Amino acid sequence: MDISSLRTLIVDNYDSYTFNLLQLWGSEESAKNVVVIRNDQFSWTKFKNNILPYFDNIIISPGPGSPKNASDFGICAKILELDDIPILGVCLGHQGISVAFGAEIINAKRIMHGRTSPIYHDGTYDETSLFLGIPSPFCAVRYHSLVVDNKNLPQQLKISAWCSENDYDLQERPLGNKSPLKELSTIMSLKHLSKPIFGVQFHPEAWFVQILMIAKDFNIFLVLTDVTYFPTSLFRGVLFPRPTLPPSITSLSMVPISVHSPKSSISNTGPKHILIMKELDKDIWVESSIVFKHIISSDKSITGKWWLDSSRQPDLQSKFSYMGSTPAVSNSFSTSYSIHNKTLSITYSDGTLASKKLADDQTFWNWMSDIISYFNQRIAGLRILNNNGNLENIRHRLPFDFRLGMVGYFGYEMKLESMPKCTLSKEYLGHSFACKSPDAAFIFATQAIIFDHIEKRMWVAGLVRLDDCDVPASQNSLDVDRLYRITGFSYSDFISWVTSIEKQLRIFNAKPPIVSINSNYRHPPSTTIQPPFVPDLTSDSYIKAIEKSRQYIYEGQCYEICLTTQIRTSLQSRLNDIYELYERIRTDNPAPFSAFLHFPTEDVAVLSSSPEKFVQINNEGIVEMKPIKGTLARAKGCFCSQIKCDNGSRCEEIREKEDARRKDVLEGDKKERAENLMIVDLIRNDLAQICPPHTVKVPDLMKVESYETVHQLVTTVRGKLRDDLDCVKAVQRCFPPGYLSLQDGYQRGTTQFSVIIRTVVVCDGTDLSIGAGGAIVHLSDPKSEWQEVVLKSQSVLP
Repeated sequence: MDISSLRTLIVDNYDSYTFNLLQLWGSEESAKNVVVIRNDQFSWTKFKNNILPYFDNIIISPGPGSPKNASDFGICAKILELDDIPILGVCLGHQGISVAFGAEIINAKRIMHGRTSPIYHDGTYDETSLFLGIPSPFCAVRYHSLVVDNKNLPQQLKISAWCSENDYDLQERPLGNKSPLKELSTIMSLKHLSKPIFGVQFHPEAWFVQILMIAKDFNIFLVLTDVTYFPTSLFRGVLFPRPTLPPSITSLSMVPISVHSPKSSISNTGPKHILIMKELDKDIWVESSIVFKHIISSDKSITGKWWLDSSRQPDLQSKFSYMGSTPAVSNSFSTSYSIHNKTLSITYSDGTLASKKLADDQTFWNWMSDIISYFNQRIAGLRILNNNGNLENIRHRLPFDFRLGMVGYFGYEMKLESMPKCTLSKEYLGHSFACKSPDAAFIFATQAIIFDHIEKRMWVAGLVRLDDCDVPASQNSLDVDRLYRITGFSYSDFISWVTSIEKQLRIFNAKPPIVSINSNYRHPPSTTIQPPFVPDLTSDSYIKAIEKSRQYIYEGQCYEICLTTQIRTSLQSRLNDIYELYERIRTDNPAPFSAFLHFPTEDVAVLSSSPEKFVQINNEGIVEMKPIKGTLARAKGCFCSQIKCDNGSRCEEIREKEDARRKDVLEGDKKERAENLMIVDLIRNDLAQICPPHTVKVPDLMKVESYETVHQLVTTVRGKLRDDLDCVKAVQRCFPPGYLSLQDGYQRGTTQFSVIIRTVVVCDGTDLSIGAGGAIVHLSDPKSEWQEVVLKSQSVLP
């Protein structure tokens, strides 16, 4: 029998890791007969009569809560009453099996989330065991707060794998061969003695396991489907390989396994645009801070100005910076959105305004996707402007993926339009606070100055209308086609802008302006912030919130909770120059994903020194995320406590040793590693919803990266974007990231967003806020977590 053709149904209990199960099939071809549905997607009658008959086996996913609660377990309880179909339960599914046949669920003695254990079993040579051919013990990752009670286990259930609760870390020592007593251990796997039902408490789909070994139990489950299921009289005469599932069934899946690029329904008639870029002469190089301060910042544009700033140099992961404004001749626009009342607003570069309320079935994500798709499918292409003033086709691949487009942020409350079942009462929408910033805001960048910090090269770019006609005076429309027709330079205006920029850069190149801010002058007079910053949650309140979070984790409601607070101050008068405040932040705390965004109409500015990438999609469709979990302050100052300090090389040597020690402490911290494992598997789950699951990989797991003020534990996860998704839809399905919020987007199928941490938000020129927090797990120490909040906020406190 070709077991790879078996038709498998995965029932998702709204878990953060369900879609990682798809990666165990290994390829798109082998997973073509796999469908994922939610546990409440269909009534039991419809499921039993119209869906169940198509499948050969069922996997019940992990999930929050308890199988005793119908709202947590949905149709899974009814599924476990079936007699013939093979069932594999993972974590919550495993616990549900035990409850269905009379066992008890109790709170675990030790909460295990993102932690590894050696798993012992007796099935290596048992042809009816999930663990056939797998050595005992093997290492697995556990995510659970509840366990099956080992006492008074029903006779029809057999313990097939178990573990002790001794401390164990895969990096510390090899696996031992001495098995703890099965009857006194924590149950890790069960099987029913007369039905083809199996359960595993650990997570076979987790990344940080002996993955090739543990994936065998899924293959063995498919084999056991063959052995225990198809020989029955009910299934005599079935065809092998199994027929491909019909579209009426595969279309029900939460994640399509096989997708194709959709055919465009957009006509190519009407005016076209081209994207024009020019690489400036090699002898022109001006530091990005000078260009922004003296060219971009001085522009009094109503629409806004922006700077995607790789302020931490040298840094190969972020070697380019991009900046721009929105002068009237560029015919740009900015957009803002309030999720509170679903109001979309547009500000045009000539100062005119337009707004409308989106329909109940429409989201800002959909509107953004329509805008991006509309422009992308009509732009005639990319041309290079040479030094002779002529346009030519591109001959070599550009060193960067940036192609103008939308630059801005999605606020955290946008999760209400991106997450299933996400609801929030109005008083918690963020609008009751002093800073009433939009939930999302973007500038459509029609021009940019680009910096290659490593090669010391500069480019200019612009979006140009091919027809070169005059823009209609009346612009106050939100129609997508109208926006397309009026956006961009005329060719003559673009050439004038390029000429002006080159002239100014040559002047600065010959005689650079004096830079007034450096790392030794922390507070320029015009940006000194005297009022104290006050957290929304005091230290006592934050610690109480941590304890409440740990209780939720203990009850099995979640794996971890990202707890944050805002730290705020209000000034008596407006800041004279918001950019000067940002310049100080980027000098004191340079980061690879710094950014300055200013929306004058909304009177909102985002001053970010973020070290963390949320998601990037390049021109080849490679999706990359780089989550950070784990932060420790770098050693600064003198550590010569036992010897007389020489204020020289000896002092520096001792400081470097202390800094290296702290780096090692962070890398080996079990709590931080557990946080990382959880966020890595969460991100793999997110990417499996926008990428073919077999393409999702983890090339770098828990690497320490050092920044100006902190060491941080960073992981890289990559996949290949599905053909049927654009960059906006991809971000929507992954939003919010593992924690907090984000910013910075591009056009033309590529995108890059950072997580808005180490960031000051300025509203109305007087209200400043900084968000800080961290991921809470059961191992979290409340006082240490509060100290981490203080450390993170201090990196950007004025």
